[in-house]
Amino acid sequence: MVIKYLLLILIQSLVTFALPFTSRNDPKAEYLVTYLPGLYLNVRKEQRPLMFSGQLELYPENKTHYFFWKYQDTKKIPEAEKRTIFWLNGGPGCSSMDGALMEAGPFRINKEKEVIYNEGSWHKSGDIVFVDQPAGTGFSYSDEYDHDLDQITVEFLKFMEKYYELFPEDASNEIYFAGESYAGQYIPYIADGILRRNKNLPEGQKPYNLKGLLIGNGWIAPNEQSLSYLPYSVQAGIIKTDNARWSLILSQHQKCQEIVSNSDGPDGSNESEVVSNTCERVLNLILDATRDRLAAYDQQCINMYDYTLKDSYPSCGMNWPPDLANITPFLREQSVMNDLNLINHKEWSECSGKVGRNFKAKNSKPSIHLFPSILEEIPVVLFNGNRDIICNYIGTEGFIKKLTWNGQTGFSEDLDAMDWIYDEKKAGYIKTERNLTFVNIFDASHMVPFDKPEISRSLIDLITGNFDEKEVDNKSDKQKKSIVTYPLGVRMANQKEDSKPKTTLTSSKQTKTSSTLAVSGKFTATSTTSATSTTPDQHSASPSAEAEVADTQKTSSRITRIIQLLVIVVLIWGVYILYSSYRSRPSSIIKTGPSGKKKNVQWADQLRQFEEEEIEQNERGILSRAFNKLKGGDNRGAYAPTSGKVYEDIEMSGGVNEHTDNGVENFIIESDEEETNEENQNSKQLAST
Repeated sequence: MVIKYLLLILIQSLVTFALPFTSRNDPKAEYLVTYLPGLYLNVRKEQRPLMFSGQLELYPENKTHYFFWKYQDTKKIPEAEKRTIFWLNGGPGCSSMDGALMEAGPFRINKEKEVIYNEGSWHKSGDIVFVDQPAGTGFSYSDEYDHDLDQITVEFLKFMEKYYELFPEDASNEIYFAGESYAGQYIPYIADGILRRNKNLPEGQKPYNLKGLLIGNGWIAPNEQSLSYLPYSVQAGIIKTDNARWSLILSQHQKCQEIVSNSDGPDGSNESEVVSNTCERVLNLILDATRDRLAAYDQQCINMYDYTLKDSYPSCGMNWPPDLANITPFLREQSVMNDLNLINHKEWSECSGKVGRNFKAKNSKPSIHLFPSILEEIPVVLFNGNRDIICNYIGTEGFIKKLTWNGQTGFSEDLDAMDWIYDEKKAGYIKTERNLTFVNIFDASHMVPFDKPEISRSLIDLITGNFDEKEVDNKSDKQKKSIVTYPLGVRMANQKEDSKPKTTLTSSKQTKTSSTLAVSGKFTATSTTSATSTTPDQHSASPSAEAEVADTQKTSSRITRIIQLLVIVVLIWGVYILYSSYRSRPSSIIKTGPSGKKKNVQWADQLRQFEEEEIEQNERGILSRAFNKLKGGDNRGAYAPTSGKVYEDIEMSGGVNEHTDNGVENFIIESDEEETNEENQNSKQLAST
């Protein structure tokens, strides 16, 4: 074990020395990630990204630090140059490490707590930065907590300011925001803040090059989306009108309808109500009414994030996805915290109860109200996995139908949906008009990149125009348009026409006045700079990812390289001496028994190691609730239930409780610092499953 450990140190040292040296004054050096468990054993060299991570200080007066993890491809394809994607998960209070290690990042975590490669990683389409926010989420921390969405905006803009001080070479990059679930509130608010900042820049500051937003299964118009639970469930065959509790569900649905109708007035009444318990209860009733009490324990309830799956009751999806069981102990390893350059070795939890309890959003109107002004400036892609109940596609189509933007309400009546073809297979369908694109993705859940990693990455091609438009014959003898995207690296068919303006799914701000194009839903030439519009000269002049970080020519010297070589030689010599010492251990300590057979004798340090390995770690993070009241404690993470309690989604909602008078209870949030005794007991229960 000692030899193996030393060899790993040697590998890490060799890799570190192999990277171009940064200047001693370069602040990026302390954020460079050179090692992770499994990185050099499970991931091929060409797949390994250049990585930076750490807790970036925003406000020293209240110790606010945001944790980020940046992945950068070392061999970028041309269309991925000069592009930065910021990824946010929801909650409020749920870590973007869900996105990094279960969805859009280059790694997944296996049962051995090692990284393995994700073939659908988004870092191949642009630098991607996962950020734990607001403060208190994941590895981020502060002495204070945010309460409203306006605070989220201010603090993220502060993070961007500090981030670009650290990475000034990225300051002119195209910026895209992506995320899911409650990030449907975060992302529009942050985008609105950036656009307002760009219009009121202090002298000497440059605008942020914001190009578009990608929101998956977003919680954007809460009450309107809650109104979709019943029609979606009927259409999907989840519940039928002959169900014994149909009348109760229908009555609750009607109450939700009244709330939504009252909030639709021109005065914007109730616009600050980000969620209604009345509407929320509709989903609870459906899950309770469809429970199969005769099924196996873990098959009794429909998974609210993927209705084709089953779960225990009242979890109803809280035990999904299974990867979380690997991620939590991985991120709680002290060695991994060191690898990620953490200042504060805070125990990672998927969702923070403190953040959820403090974040009330009482003074924040739902983000749907920001869409009209945002869509005047930049394109937005809303994508939904079609198997998600809680943020389902019918709800998204519903609020789009009522939304007024760029001179018209909803999509045009004669606008046809187009098939989305990826890698010669139908991936879903698309509607697009006046800078807004809706994508329904087949056979995908609440977490689209988890189910369809490579297809989800191609969403970036949709918003940047890296696609072909084709017409195919259908059964009605009419021509139907299809949007065709390709696996990574396969460019559009007409590469020879690079000099011509490219089409994008969404029209630019200037096309707002073009009524013919807008009403017909035709594609228009974009006035924004596409990913492939960079000239060949710019590409050839652009340094590699490693050179950008290191600036080797300025900082390396012959003496430095000699020192590096000497250090490597010393390390190799040290390993050899230790190995020789290990091989020369005296054989007299191996005793024989009466039978003449040798008995195993373990070294004292091995025995201590075995004892340490038997200490159980706390398995799960704390389930954060998106809204309202605290009702109990569970320290096992967002997808783990406690019998008899109701739990919230990692980013949204929760299970149901059959012990209330009506068989249903409101959604709740959980604390990550309460009932530690129960936490230990729960961790042992999870370890045995």
